Order: sequence, then structure tokens, then C-alpha cells
Amino acid sequence: MKKSFRRKIVAGFLTMVFLSVFTACLAFFTTLNMQNVFLNTMRQNVSSLKAAEELELALISQKGFLSNYFLDNNPIWLKRLEEKRANFSEWLKKATDTAVTPEERDIISDINRLYARYESDRLNAKKLYESGRIREAKIMLLGDMWEALEILYQKCEDYIGINESIIKDSEGALRRKIAGMMILIVIPSIVVIISIGLMFFLLTRKILASVEDIALTARNINLKDLSGRVNTDSLEEELDYLAKSINAMLDRLERSFEYVKEFSSSIGHELKTPLAIIKGGSEIALRKERQVDEYKKALRVNIEESNRMIQIVEDLVFLAKLDYNPDNIKKERFDAVQFFEDIRERAEMLAAQKGVIFSSSIPEKPFFLEGNKLHLSRLFFNLIQNAVKFTPIGGKINLSVSPEFDVVKISVSDTGSGISEKELPKIFQRFFHKETSDSENAVSIGLGLSIAKSIAKFHNGGIEVTSRPGEGSTFTVILPVVHI
Repeated sequence: MKKSFRRKIVAGFLTMVFLSVFTACLAFFTTLNMQNVFLNTMRQNVSSLKAAEELELALISQKGFLSNYFLDNNPIWLKRLEEKRANFSEWLKKATDTAVTPEERDIISDINRLYARYESDRLNAKKLYESGRIREAKIMLLGDMWEALEILYQKCEDYIGINESIIKDSEGALRRKIAGMMILIVIPSIVVIISIGLMFFLLTRKILASVEDIALTARNINLKDLSGRVNTDSLEEELDYLAKSINAMLDRLERSFEYVKEFSSSIGHELKTPLAIIKGGSEIALRKERQVDEYKKALRVNIEESNRMIQIVEDLVFLAKLDYNPDNIKKERFDAVQFFEDIRERAEMLAAQKGVIFSSSIPEKPFFLEGNKLHLSRLFFNLIQNAVKFTPIGGKINLSVSPEFDVVKISVSDTGSGISEKELPKIFQRFFHKETSDSENAVSIGLGLSIAKSIAKFHNGGIEVTSRPGEGSTFTVILPVVHI
């Protein structure tokens, strides 16, 4: 597959999108997970801390109710004491449920054990008080019970301290998670930015290097050497298209310059002879006084050579039009059978003037061609005129039209002198003259077959030739058939 900047840019863009989406998803899920962990931890810690604080309050509030009862013997203090005991039990259960660390569970176990001891002492003090042993009850209240409450209070303080420590640890863990999340976001982001920058840097450098190669090749091309071409082997698709367009332009320029060079050389060579004849004849005529007939003869020669030069220029202009400006030549679709019937009638008259036998083979079933009838007629009459020219009196010429599926083959064959193997490759060259002593060939300008080939090429066809010296020649024109 041909390399392409477009595909590289699309691939780079998709990679960038993938890395960005990956980084965003990573950040999202990390944040979501951190949020869930933080919320769950905070809920547990806050619940545990609240339970510890409420437990401490419920414990402190129990201190005075039994003492008040001992002072005024009012049962309402015992009722309030039971309410606080129930409140303490409720928060102790919540604290037990929210305890997650071994330290918390150990403290809860100690609180349960100490509170059981406190409850036992309280019941004993109450029994002593109600039995009249008030002094012993007060001693127990101020001794064992007070000590148990102080220890319980300290345990609640320890429990609160552990919860506060856990909250601080959670805050530290949260900071670490935030730092980790930032690292997870920043590092892929840096990788994405560096990757994108590196990709576009390399891509830009590749584009500029390719453009510089094309520019260097273009700078090295000049009028003296138009053969240089841009190397397209390692170019990407877009620059490959540009390079091929430049190469095609250079091909056209090279052909144009070659044509101009050939045209200048050919027309200079071909016009030199008639101009020399005109100049020489005119100089001879003017050297001395001559008769009117001699002046007329010189003028006729001048006119003939002028017409020859006009014909050369017109043919060369026509060839240039076919080869380099064919768009102005109109094409039409026409019945090929009727077209070749017209060719046959005119060819018979041309052959009869020299005493050459003309025959033809044209199909009756109609088929169609698309092209310029005038120029196609010129193509076939150039071939027929050549056949008549090089076929002796009594010789034969045959026109054969053989339509096939997509093409039609039109052959013009003769029994003339033929073409040597040495001359055969040159016959379509401009101003080529076959070596012959025939006086008719002396007036030929050597553009007929070149024009015929250009007309065939203009109609997307071609010309083939077979020939043997002394046995005649066969020119076969191949043209595309139009299906209706």
C-alpha cells in the first residue's frame, strides 16, 4: 500500500484520541474510586467518632444520678439513671458495630468489661443504701464506682483519640491518593503531548524533506536538460500525486521542446531547397534581359516552390494541432459503412487515372465510428495515394474493412515496390523519403504517413504496416467501434 500523509495524520489523531480517552477514563475511575473509598471511610470514622462522643456523654451523665438518689431518696433519679443506662447501651452497640480496627475492638471490650463491673458495684451500692447501710453504700459510691467511672471515661477518651487518629490517617491517605491520581493523569498527559508533538514534528520534517527533494529536482531542470524527473519511489500518496503531476508536466515540456527543435530543424531543412530554387531562378532571370516566356517560366517555378512551402507549413501546423491542441477538433458519430463507400468511389477514380486495378471489401451490416470525418478521409487517402504512387500500371490495390467486436481493421494493400526492412521503421518519420528513382516521389514532402499516424492516434487508434520489397505493402488502421 502506498504511504500517505493523510493516513499518518488520521492514525496520529486516532492515537491522540485514544490516549486522551484512556487518560480521561483513568482519571475518572481513579477519582470515583478515591471518592468512594473516602466517603466510606469518612462515614465509618464519623459514625465511630459520634458513637464514642455520645458514649462518653451518656457515661458522664450517669455520675450524679445515683448520688442524688442517696441524698434525697427520690426514685426519679433512678428513672433518669435507667434512661441514661439505656442511652449508653444504645451508643455502646453502635460503637461496637462501627469499630473496624483491632485497637477499637480492644477498647470496646474493655468498656464492656468495666461497665459490667460498674453496674455490679452500682447494684450493690443501691442494695446497701436501701437496706439502711448508707455509710457502706456511700463508701462504695465514692470508691469502687467512682474509680470504675473514671477508668471508663478514660477508655472513652482513648476511643475518641483512636477515631481522631484514623480520621487523620484517612486524610493522609486521601492526599496520597490525590497525588497518585495527579501522577496518573499528568504522566499520560505528558506522554500524549510528547507523542503528538513528536509525531507532527517527524511528519512535518518528512513533508519538508520530500518537498525539498522535489524543489531540488525542479531547480536542476533547465532548457539544456529536461530529462530530470522527481523520484516517486518513497513518496507519500499526496506528494506522489504532486511529483507525478510535475513529471507529467516535464514530459509535456520535453516533448514540446523536442517538437519545437524538430520542427525548426525540419522546416529549416525542407524550406531551404524551395527557397534556394526561388532565389537561384530569380537571380538567373535577372542577370540579363530575357524573353517574356523565360520570365514566365521562372515565375511558374517560383509559384510551384511557394506552393510547396505553403503545403509544408500547413501540414506541419496540422500535425502540431493534432499532437498538441486536439481539443479544438470536433468529433461526431457516423455510419462507417457509408463513409467507406464514399472512400471506395473516390479511390476507384484515383486508381483508374494511373491504370491500377482497385478492389474493396466493405461489410453491408452498419457499424459506427466516432471522429472527424474530414481528417479520417485524409488518413485513408494518404494511404491510398501512396499505394497508387508506388504501384505500377496494371498493379492492384485492395481496401478491406473488417469490423470486430470493439475495433475495426481497415487495410490498404498494394502490389507495388514494397519497402525495405531498413526503411520500414522510418516511414512514419516526418520528411522521410523512400529511396526511389520515381519522379513522383521527388515532389513529395514526406509528411503523409506522419499525418496519417497522428490522425489515427487522435482517434485512439493506430497504424500497422507489413511489407516486402517487390511484393507490395499492407497498411492496417485500427480504430475503436462505437456501440449504440
